[in-house]
Amino acid sequence: MTKFAFVTGANKGIGYEIVRQLAEKKYHVFLGARNAELGQKAVQSLGFSNISFVQVDISDTQSIQNSKNKILEVTDHLDLLINNAGIALDFNILPTELKVETLREEFDVNFFGTFQMIQTFLPLVKKSQDGKIVNVTTDMASQTMFDSGEVHPLNILGYNSSKTAMNSLTLAFGKEFGTSGPEILGVTPGFTSTDLNGNAPGGKTTAEGAQIIVNYALTEKNYNGKILDKNGVIPW
Repeated sequence: MTKFAFVTGANKGIGYEIVRQLAEKKYHVFLGARNAELGQKAVQSLGFSNISFVQVDISDTQSIQNSKNKILEVTDHLDLLINNAGIALDFNILPTELKVETLREEFDVNFFGTFQMIQTFLPLVKKSQDGKIVNVTTDMASQTMFDSGEVHPLNILGYNSSKTAMNSLTLAFGKEFGTSGPEILGVTPGFTSTDLNGNAPGGKTTAEGAQIIVNYALTEKNYNGKILDKNGVIPW
C-alpha cells in the first residue's frame, strides 16, 4: 500500500532533500511550496514519478485549506506530515533593534502557520495506522542549550523564540495525542548551510540535515512530544 507524505517549504534546501529521500523510499510525496513556479521546477528537477507539487503558503489559512483539498483528490490519509516551512528574518539583528513587525511575521509562519497545518491535516494523519507529524526546529530554540552555550550563540530573538513556541506546540499536541496517536515530534538537523542562514560556511549539507529528519520520521521508536537532535532527545 502506498504511503503518503506532505513536506512544506520543500522547493529548496533541507525540505527539497527530505522529499528526495522519502521518494527514494517509495513514498508518494507532496512537495509543498509557496511559489508555484519554484515548486513545479523542484518537482521536475527531482525527476521522480511519485512526487507531486502542492501549492501552500502556511501563513495563509485559505491556502492551507486549498492544499488539503488538493491532497484529498489523491488520498484520504497522510502517513507523514513534515512541517519544514519556516522563515528567519532577523539574522544579524540584535533583539533591541528588532522591529515588532518582523517578529510578528516570523511567528505568523513558524508558530501560527505550523499550528494551523497541524489542526488542518490532523484528520488525514489520524487515518493512517502509524501517522506521524514532524516539526522541523532548531537547537537554538532549546532555552537550556542556548543558555548554557551548547549551541550556536546566535541571539536571533525572532527566529529562535518562534521556534521555541513551535516546540511548545509539539509538547502540547503530544500531551493531547498521548498513546492513542498520532505521534508528533520536533527535530533539529543542527547547523546546516542553507539559504535560511545565507549558506553560512561550516554546516552540514542539506542532504545530511535532511537525513536526520527522515531517520526520525521513519523510525519505529516512539518519540511523541519530544524534541530531538541527531543524538536523541534534547532539553527544552
